[in-house]
Amino acid sequence: MKVLKFGGSSLIHTNNNILHVIDIIIKNANTGRTSVVLSAPQKITDYLTLLVNSLNNKSLVDYYLLEVRIVFTKIIELISAGNIGVNFNILHLVLNNEFNNLRNMVVKLAKLNSLKQCDIVKIISWGEKLIVLIIDKVVKIFGFHVTIIDPTKKILANGSYLESVVDIDTSIKNINNMTIPNTNIILMPGFIAGNKYYELVLLGRNSSDYSAVVLAVCLKAKKCEIWKDVDGIYDNDPKFTPKAKLFKYIYYSDLLDLIKPRFKILHINSIFLAKKFNIDCIIKNINNPNLSGTILLNNN
Repeated sequence: MKVLKFGGSSLIHTNNNILHVIDIIIKNANTGRTSVVLSAPQKITDYLTLLVNSLNNKSLVDYYLLEVRIVFTKIIELISAGNIGVNFNILHLVLNNEFNNLRNMVVKLAKLNSLKQCDIVKIISWGEKLIVLIIDKVVKIFGFHVTIIDPTKKILANGSYLESVVDIDTSIKNINNMTIPNTNIILMPGFIAGNKYYELVLLGRNSSDYSAVVLAVCLKAKKCEIWKDVDGIYDNDPKFTPKAKLFKYIYYSDLLDLIKPRFKILHINSIFLAKKFNIDCIIKNINNPNLSGTILLNNN
């Protein structure tokens, strides 16, 4: 079993990234059991957060809803034009249905005098759920069967609605109680989990890496590949340091020393969890899939 995680910058239409994602998923599924954790496409969570903060301003709400729809429309247009046999109308129907659900939720929230966090998180996490439904349709066209894991029912977390921590022991039991055929591709949205009441909670911003490691632990996966838009992990942020050195491998204990406020590598909880359960993660570039990337190792 291998877990693949694709970040927001991988799931956009620019540079054919979304087509690269589909290609990587299919190639891996053709060679072995494959699970996939997906972030929302780039900008989507930001737009949805701004939308929630602007519910008293209809013009802004309409603007952010339009921007969200434009992003997803470009994604499904590229998929449909990518010569992989996907009909635009099929994906457009999925987008239409889910967008109508989003708009209805927004209209209801806008009428409330005060907002509850349990409602807010449903809006903010909408992008992860939709991209899973889109990829589900695509891989089925290639002849694969799919199991979608709903984290609100299977990944238990404790804490606030906006930032919770996974109860890994209970989550392992929940996943192990599922009956998943060996031939199925597993899809799961990142970023979200469920509390003891099966309400949706978030694991914090940029936490899909954390979701991927959680799933890897639950499935006893041998590898967890984190696909980003960089070649791997550097000793400094390459955006600010042109001569930054790319690591071929790095220990988790050393990785913790590299974390800086402006230098985003992995969600901190994913590092601690991977180290604890001895999960080797590989950071790879969606635009350079043949590169070996950076392997994260445990030196206990």
